Amino acid sequence: MITKKTQMISAIALGVGLAMSAVPAHADEISDLKALVKELKNQVVEERSQIKDLKTQINDLSTQVTSQRKQVSDQGAQVQTQGAVLHQVAQQQQVIEQKQAAAPALAANAANPGYFAVPGTNTSVKIGGYVKLDMTDDVSSSAGSSVKFDPTSIPLDHSAAANRSGQVRFSAQESRLTFQTLTKTNSLGDVESVLQGDFEKSGSNGGDVFRLRKAYVSALGITAGQDWSTFTDNDTEPETLDFNGPVGWAATRQPLLRYTAKLPAGASLDMSMESPSGDFTAARNSTDNHLDKAPDIAARYSINPSWGHFAVAGLGRYLSNDAGVPNQNASKLVYGVLAGVGVKTFGKDQLLFQTVEGNGVGRYLEQGLGNSAVLVNNNSIKPINTWGGVVGYTHYWTDVVRSTAAYGYGHFGTPAGDTALPIKELQSVHANLIWSPISSTDIGVEYIYGYIGLSSPQTDSVTGTKTSSGAASRIQGSVKYAF
Repeated sequence: MITKKTQMISAIALGVGLAMSAVPAHADEISDLKALVKELKNQVVEERSQIKDLKTQINDLSTQVTSQRKQVSDQGAQVQTQGAVLHQVAQQQQVIEQKQAAAPALAANAANPGYFAVPGTNTSVKIGGYVKLDMTDDVSSSAGSSVKFDPTSIPLDHSAAANRSGQVRFSAQESRLTFQTLTKTNSLGDVESVLQGDFEKSGSNGGDVFRLRKAYVSALGITAGQDWSTFTDNDTEPETLDFNGPVGWAATRQPLLRYTAKLPAGASLDMSMESPSGDFTAARNSTDNHLDKAPDIAARYSINPSWGHFAVAGLGRYLSNDAGVPNQNASKLVYGVLAGVGVKTFGKDQLLFQTVEGNGVGRYLEQGLGNSAVLVNNNSIKPINTWGGVVGYTHYWTDVVRSTAAYGYGHFGTPAGDTALPIKELQSVHANLIWSPISSTDIGVEYIYGYIGLSSPQTDSVTGTKTSSGAASRIQGSVKYAF
């Protein structure tokens, strides 16, 4: 485009040219005019070049504006897409929060180690147990017909049975399965249930059958079902490979209703009503027609201070027998007391002690007569005075190798008239070495010794010898894997 300045210069040059053609001028002046015209022409050319450059710059700017408009449009589309995605995420998050608010206990249950949540419920479940193989060799005499060492079955010295030794047995009966549930509730708090069993029972055809060990539900400190009796203290039970363990300590499971109160300093008080059983034997001219007219009552106080463990328990029972005819009924109140102490010594080592005493604790002992009284003439129940104790020490040779040595003793004051074997005392010794290559596996070997003493000599029907004591020893090996 030609500017006004260019037009003016052109007009002046034209006018000068006309004037020079019409009027004679001086030669120098003409020369100056020519130079001026030439300069003006050069300026016109330069102006035109600048105009061309300006047009080029305008075109470039127009192209850049168009490109920037397209970029802005694309970014706007991306913003709209991202906004839609964010809105969808916000909606999904809201749905998740609503589900969590409707079932807040589900996440809490999933946080319990070993438990996994059941979808759509406030309950979590846990499955555990172990598989165990036991191998035994009766190196001297015998102690029962199974891999469980039973001192009451030890043959008397010099008898035909005592001369038999070397019996080897394999068994996986102790293998155990446990199913647990944990439910979070607003009104009852945590509700726990346990169902546990093993195969420590033989069927009629000689095969192993599943045996119920535990089956209970617990909430608000109340336990209802089958569990360890309150008249026990499992924290002072020495570790043995032998399933029965030493004599002299209390261990029984049975149906019960128990309340547990939490006390200061981490202590607890348990009180329970438990299933009764007339565990007495009938003398001559008497018939065992026991009636369970009242539940067994038990209470236990326990605490775990920094130095170890302490527990004390009491038991009250009402034994009753009724033949259904006049003058042939009897009843008796019997009792038992228990105390257990565990002391931490060096490192992970521990010293354990438990003692049980009473005149009605027969079936509560893990190893014993199994009877609490003798029924005489159908109208008198005479309790069996019993005292027992066990002491054990566990030493860790390394973090994965440990040993336990335990000694148990049981004394029984059986009244006259009892027709059963007159056992006066039982003793046992267990010593083992256990290796745990991983936390869930135990591989060990154990030596077991047992002794039985009678209150009066007995004559063997085969050899004709008379004696009042017997002993047996056994070697046991075990492999156990827990899951």
